[in-house]
Amino acid sequence: MNRILLATFAAFVSLFLSCSSGTFKQDIKVSGSATGFLEKVDSIVTNKMNQYNIPGLAIGIVRNDSIILAKCYGVKNIENNKPVTENSIFHTASISKLFTAEAVMQLVAQKVITLDDTLIDLVPELNYSDKRVEDITVKNLLNHTSGLPDIRNYHWNNNNQLDDSLKDFILGLDLKLDTDPNAEYQYSNLAYDILGYVIEKVSNTTFDDFLKENVLNKSGMYTSDFRYFKIPDSLKTAPHTKSWITKNVQLRDTYPYTREHAPSSTLNSSAKELNSWMLTFLKKIDSPDSQNVFNEMLSPSIENQHHIGLGFQLYTFETTKAVGHYGGDKGFRSFLMMIPDEKIGLILLGNCDYEEDYRQEIIFPIAKLMLTKNKHH
Repeated sequence: MNRILLATFAAFVSLFLSCSSGTFKQDIKVSGSATGFLEKVDSIVTNKMNQYNIPGLAIGIVRNDSIILAKCYGVKNIENNKPVTENSIFHTASISKLFTAEAVMQLVAQKVITLDDTLIDLVPELNYSDKRVEDITVKNLLNHTSGLPDIRNYHWNNNNQLDDSLKDFILGLDLKLDTDPNAEYQYSNLAYDILGYVIEKVSNTTFDDFLKENVLNKSGMYTSDFRYFKIPDSLKTAPHTKSWITKNVQLRDTYPYTREHAPSSTLNSSAKELNSWMLTFLKKIDSPDSQNVFNEMLSPSIENQHHIGLGFQLYTFETTKAVGHYGGDKGFRSFLMMIPDEKIGLILLGNCDYEEDYRQEIIFPIAKLMLTKNKHH
């Protein structure tokens, strides 16, 4: 019997490999010599796309008050080969958290809530069997010190679209902590989904509607949306991965979307519109207003931990302060980076989930070029 099963499996693998012979291979040509800035960007991007066999990428760059670049490469879907454009929409994954955090800080600026408000005061109907939940503050949720665990399974196949999806998910939980609140940094997508429900409660509207009206539209992101079902089909990019058997690039069956994880994960956007947001946000933090709460997002928020602000990941790049966030989900990878002191912002959106170091291997050299350009101006 074992021999029969082995022979059957071998035949299946052989058939699978033969059916996968028409493999996708990225081969983008760069025209001209890489002497000017834009040509150097093209060279960096296309070399990495060819090296890692990336189907499609979108790159955005801003500086001061201007969009320097919104350029796209490759295809939205390897089965139809339609090209990525500056308006093509990608799943941005955890870059979504920057927008949820900005919405929270808007409510702080409007004195609707404070960073020190406890979660239980804002959402008393939460279910929990761990008394430590009563000590969680809004700030703890923003900087991943709530003690809440991460989400283990997103159930993207559920594809929930109802307005009550987030509420039903959060109120259906029995919250338990891994550590005491404010004791240590522990990344938690669940914390951001709960923040989304806080936004719903205090604004008396759905999270998605509040973000669309108060953050996205005000930043010129009119097509972007946390609700995948609101995105026009003509703009959607497809998620790609690699077969574990053949290592060939293939489409994923499921797009990473279900409405209960919107606050942590489901912003769908383009390079063009994320450029607009970066310009808007850089202006916000440059405001002379002494009560500018948005600057607090860019400062270390945990004692002895200098890598996390309120929503933003913090680090040093070429001796200069940089802020932003990585994003990664099934079929997609992304990276948003800003250098506030130089008024520079960069965004990368990719429609594949393998060889994920391509994000910084593309963005960091381009950021270095941007810093060099600034020195020469």
